[in-house]
Order: sequence, then structure tokens, then C-alpha cells
Amino acid sequence: MTDRFTGKLLGVVEGCTNPESAEMLEDGETFVFGNCRLDVGFPWFRESQGLVYLEGEAFVTRARISRDGEVTVEERRLIDGLTTTLGCDVLRADIEAFPRGTAFIVADGKPIAHPDGSGPADARPHVLAFDPMSGEVRGRVPLWEGSRIARRFEALEMPNGLAIDADGNMYIADCPHTNPGVDPALPPPVSPAVYRIPAAALGPLVRDEPGAADEVTRVVMPGYVNGCAVSPLDGVCWGVSCSPVDPVGGGVYRLPMSAFRSGVQPPPVHRDLGELDGVCVTRRGTVVVTAPMKNEIHAFTADGGHFLVGGAGLPTRMPADINVVYPRHLDGEPALMVADIMVGTPPGDCTVSVLAVPGL
Repeated sequence: MTDRFTGKLLGVVEGCTNPESAEMLEDGETFVFGNCRLDVGFPWFRESQGLVYLEGEAFVTRARISRDGEVTVEERRLIDGLTTTLGCDVLRADIEAFPRGTAFIVADGKPIAHPDGSGPADARPHVLAFDPMSGEVRGRVPLWEGSRIARRFEALEMPNGLAIDADGNMYIADCPHTNPGVDPALPPPVSPAVYRIPAAALGPLVRDEPGAADEVTRVVMPGYVNGCAVSPLDGVCWGVSCSPVDPVGGGVYRLPMSAFRSGVQPPPVHRDLGELDGVCVTRRGTVVVTAPMKNEIHAFTADGGHFLVGGAGLPTRMPADINVVYPRHLDGEPALMVADIMVGTPPGDCTVSVLAVPGL
């Protein structure tokens, strides 16, 4: 029987639209997250059964949790007119291409409909780099057809997870659920995979320089992949599987550099959790994952404990990507940024919650 861990709900940002992922800046107070319009019921895609994003209806929000724990929205639409804003992270080091503190969010993944629901609309998947305070766009890492990464491997279809390690190396999880058939056992249009982009390659990729993708590597994930994260303990990437026909029934994977050199997925560390979405790792080595279809948050501690995480008043119904943060006022203890994506709800019906989880 799985034990339960009860966190303390610090605050909730209401009025969100299908937020996928939220991340905190180094000040321990400011955080950003993407909002995106997605829905089902489009006859041209999977006989009205597949999720589709609406073109130009996504945006980025900046919010803040004060030193006394009060959560407020500072800029509801810091950046507007985007599409498919999913995983996000913040750069913790100065690199050649971008200054420390630059925020990144994956955008423009397939499938996309025109705002009136007709479609499909064109997609140009990429990673958007921006100033999280002003909203100024600082560049785009192309992932679309014809990009340097596409020429080395293949174009990404639905970049979902995003993580950046302490040295600025970037990890992107591509979850290509864009096969038009309703049978989940049909092969994906491109390979589900986690891509590793060295920090030194980001500038050349943005500038579309020859050879920019030569050092990019990937791990192909047969059970699909959704979120990804980097452990603060050893810098190793983690990912989770999310297909209803996943052979391990929902796996949590540790992806060391040897996996990126071989391109082969290692066995799962944990399995049989259902379709998973988000993953993060605390400074104590606790691995936290979300199972949105079950409205569950699982925590696996370094000493072998397994907990279902909750909190009084936590409003999530379909928790998506999850990030661990360290708000200044918690004096080094962790909190979880819990985004509620809740498919099928009207705009403004979702939340982003800050849940303190001391000891994890």
C-alpha cells in the first residue's frame, strides 16, 4: 500500500488556460508558465478523439510568491499570440548564446487547428527563449522540418518536456502523438525521444550554422515520452512514458550520458504507474511524477519510500508537468509547481498551484 504525503498549499493562480508547466526564477519569488488552448472534437483529426491545439491562442504568464507566501499574478499575458506552450525551464548559467536567467518554453507543436477549429494549421516546433521579466524574445531554437536538428535526426512533432542542467545543456522530450489514426498501437510519425543539446550548440542552432547539430544526441523512447527533468544531485536527465500502449504501463526512466551515446532507452526505475506526464527531482533525490488521468502525484524517495502527494485544498484535476522549486520564504525546503491542464475546460478554468513539500 502506498503511503500518503500531505503538503501545504501555499497559493493558487486561478484563471489559467490549460497550463502545462511552471518554473521559478532564481530570486525564489518570480515564476512563469505557459497557457494554451487545446480541445477535442475536431473531425479532421483522429475522428474527433484526439487533442488539438489552437493556433495563436497560447500565452505566457508571470506570477510571484512573496516572502510571506502570497501568490499573485504580475503579467497575465507577458507574451501573447503563441501556440502550444508546454514545458519550460530557466537557464542557471551564462552561456555563449544567452544570459543567465533566460527562460525557455517549447512551442508550436502539432497538431494545430486554426482558431475557428478548422485545420490543420501549419506548425513550426521550436524552443522560445525570452526575458521572463520584460517578455522580450531572445531567440528560437528550431526543431521544425529543415532545421539542423531535423537534418541530423528528424523534425520534432510535439516537443513537450524541457529541462536545462546547471551548465546550460538542454533536454527536449518529443511526444509525437500526431498519427491521425485512432488506434494507439499505430506507429508514431517520428521517433518519440529525449534530445540532448549541449550548451555550446544552442547559439549555432539559433543562428542556423552548418554543423550546429553535430553534437546533439537523443534517446529513443518506445513507450513515448512526455516530461523530462534534470537531477540537481548528479545532472542526469529523467523522463516518463505516457502511451496507453506503453509496454511497461507507465515508466520512470533515468537517462545517463551512456544512454545518449547509445541512443537506447535503459530499463525503467519505476513502472506500472499509468500514463505519466511530468517529472522532477528534488535536492534530496526524491523523484516526483504525475499521472494526470488518475489525478495522482507520486513521490519516490532516495531511501525507497513511495508516497502519493496531496494537500488540503489542492485544486488539480489533471496535473501535467511538475517542477520542484525553492521559494525564498521556505528557507531551502522544496515546493512543487503543479499545473492543472484539465483538457476540455473553457479558457480560464485551470490553475497553477504552489505546494510546499518539506522533507521530500
